[in-house]
Amino acid sequence: MPSSTSICVRQSMFVPGWTVPPRVLLVDDDAVSGRLTSKFLQVFGCMSDIAVDGVEAVTKMNLEKYDLVLMASPSLLSACADIVMPKMDGVSATKLIRQFDHVTPIISTTCYSNLSDVMTYYLAGMNDIFPKPFTKDELLKLLDVRSLFYAKSQGCIN
Repeated sequence: MPSSTSICVRQSMFVPGWTVPPRVLLVDDDAVSGRLTSKFLQVFGCMSDIAVDGVEAVTKMNLEKYDLVLMASPSLLSACADIVMPKMDGVSATKLIRQFDHVTPIISTTCYSNLSDVMTYYLAGMNDIFPKPFTKDELLKLLDVRSLFYAKSQGCIN
């Protein structure tokens, strides 16, 4: 008599309906936050690179092509703003990146969203604000919306 053993297979990757998964530059000096977000991106099938500060982000953007940048941004009013990304903060990095790349979406990932900070992020050249903490599902939704927006802007879909 055949045995009725069941095998559990863990799904290690969830690939949404993208033709090509986005390539993401993740800029965050918080090791835990960076690892968690990187893991989410990996589960979605995204290719990602990590930069731990603004200087590294600017360098990577000069060398590589990304579909999206998730940029950690401190509160400008916070007492710890100068230690969030020690070499260069996300706002300064965005201003430099916008001097040579006007197209790649840069999304501020921040737990600060007072009006002054939000205005500074947009004036620096960021395209959107993605509040921390966020869930895996919220990140997937952001990637889906950004991928759809990019496809429309490139004339790939109507």
